[in-house]
Amino acid sequence: MTMRTYRVTLANTGETFEVGEGDRILAAARRAGVWLPFECGWGSCGTCKVTVVEGEADLLFAEAPAMDARDARRRRMVTCQSRPLSDLVIKPTWVSDEPRPELPTADHKAQLVEVEELGLQICRFRFQLEGEAVYRAGQYAILELAPKLRRCYSMSDLPGSPVVELIAKRYEGRPGSEQLFRLPVGSSINMELPYGDMWLREGLRPVVLIAGGTGVSPILALVRQLVESGDQRPVRVFYGATTQDQLVCWDELASLVDRLPSGRLHGALLTGGDSWVGTTGLVTDALTPYLEAMADSDIYLAGPPPMVNAVRVLLREHSVQFDRIHYDSFG
Repeated sequence: MTMRTYRVTLANTGETFEVGEGDRILAAARRAGVWLPFECGWGSCGTCKVTVVEGEADLLFAEAPAMDARDARRRRMVTCQSRPLSDLVIKPTWVSDEPRPELPTADHKAQLVEVEELGLQICRFRFQLEGEAVYRAGQYAILELAPKLRRCYSMSDLPGSPVVELIAKRYEGRPGSEQLFRLPVGSSINMELPYGDMWLREGLRPVVLIAGGTGVSPILALVRQLVESGDQRPVRVFYGATTQDQLVCWDELASLVDRLPSGRLHGALLTGGDSWVGTTGLVTDALTPYLEAMADSDIYLAGPPPMVNAVRVLLREHSVQFDRIHYDSFG
């Protein structure tokens, strides 16, 4: 059976590219060497929105956070989560024949080579790619764990090798999480990387890194970059979890922070034991004594949506500028 293809024309330039039946418009454009705006690859940020001038398309992720009723009325769609139902004419905000330096996104075949248990239902997964993984510390990959089952996971290591490390927690009843933990060592999946805007900016301002749960994965990568580059900026790292056995990689993180000339590590546990010397409470409780000093810092934040949202609100209430907060919110 021959797969049907659709032709997509860019109203801006007249360029065209083909999209296979069921394929996402953004991915097909990238593979054709046509670079459209994007950032998250997941339908959350809205960077990849285009106007549909002619034709019809289908939104694969109906609950995409970036879409609303006004977009439907204006015939706007997110190309990362849309597929054509006919030939299309679309109008993006810009078009390029090469990727932005921070987002040279590419497709990879990834083989699972090792699973390391870090804590209760939390593991580090190591995948071997067919070539070097090109990304920036703090960014993430989209894994195709099964047909039509895609999930995002942040890298915990530095780029420059064919091995990619991801830290993830198993959540019962969530197909993506369960499928990842069912993958046998030696199996292969499709992986796209990089995505995301949470990469380290240059400058002289102090750096604050905040992780909740397995949000420690990209924070570990960022601390590694700071150490390896010999960065001299003051760095504070905050890491929170529910219980001590979920505060995975604490010793690893502490060892890295100790190598920074002006590094400080702060922990927060919702349920701390008698031996716990950090904050007992939420990550926001650990942040509170240092909020005034953070107004002049660059903030990098990763964790589950409730934690990320609470921290963002707290930072904005203490005059941290919006453009200095870079975050990765996952569920």
